[in-house]
Amino acid sequence: MSRKIRVLIDGIGGDVGQGVLKSLFDSKLGIELYASCISDKSSWLYKIQNSFIFPLVSDEKFIDFLITFINKYKIDVYFPTVDSTLLKISKYRDFIQSKTNVKIFIDSLEKVTICDDKYLTNKFLIENGFHAPKTISMDDLNLNQFLLNNDYPLILKTKSGNGAKNVIKVNNYEELEPFISNSSWLLQEFLNIENEITSGIYIGNDREVKGIYVLKRTLKSGSTHHAERIIDKNLEDQLVDIAKKMNMQYLNIQAVYENNKLLPFEFNGRLSGTTGAMRQIFNVPEIFIKENILNEYIKPSNNNEKIFFTRYNEEIIYTQKDINNLKVRSAILEK
Repeated sequence: MSRKIRVLIDGIGGDVGQGVLKSLFDSKLGIELYASCISDKSSWLYKIQNSFIFPLVSDEKFIDFLITFINKYKIDVYFPTVDSTLLKISKYRDFIQSKTNVKIFIDSLEKVTICDDKYLTNKFLIENGFHAPKTISMDDLNLNQFLLNNDYPLILKTKSGNGAKNVIKVNNYEELEPFISNSSWLLQEFLNIENEITSGIYIGNDREVKGIYVLKRTLKSGSTHHAERIIDKNLEDQLVDIAKKMNMQYLNIQAVYENNKLLPFEFNGRLSGTTGAMRQIFNVPEIFIKENILNEYIKPSNNNEKIFFTRYNEEIIYTQKDINNLKVRSAILEK
């Protein structure tokens, strides 16, 4: 391109948005970064010059606002990273792209919906012949039979949601009873979290796997705190089979892996919170830009290095002047 590639990343108050920014900060592709979040207290808004406060995705005028912003700043690539925005962005993806020149890193509504709903994720796995944890919806008429066939403890979780939010270990019927008939919850066999892994698989436009990583991790507040990369060909092959069946450009799979058997329990149809840390294995945001903006062929990554990482807290210092400038930039968007 004759000018810099303009990239918008939303939700940079979260670890996913921050991971995308980390992946592109030192890019040699000639990128101009734009970032957004919904609050002036999102510290990473003060790490780059082109940062803005966006309205909530629930705002009925959000899509019109987004189209106006993309056209005003001539955005070439948009990375949505916030779980609560994904369904709406995927629903209007084709419409947004038809009204702009942007490429959006998101898949179809049907696929994002499967990822958003853990019950649909489980159903997809079973219907396509993959292993999956024993699972039932709390409003299923066969719930009593499920309880007879599966011993406590069991795991109760909301069908929608990420991280460790609304995940409850239940030890008896009395603890379970208040949730019976609630269609928003599912019940699942108890899995050994000591064998939990998370992974990311990128499949190129030519349907060739461009990169895969697998991490064994420890969590803090539902997000990865410490992780080590796992090199296991059998495990990677099982993950790739699922990703190819889902037919998404990028898929994050969370699962338990024991006795050479993979039991996935959650999909994420967006970039992972570990995207930034994994950029030295394969840089997903860069690959997407190279394929879809620069029309380059991407060679599959052959990086098999064993790596580790640990997250830490860091202060970002900013002034009242910085806050005022952010608000002024954002206010202009409303005019």
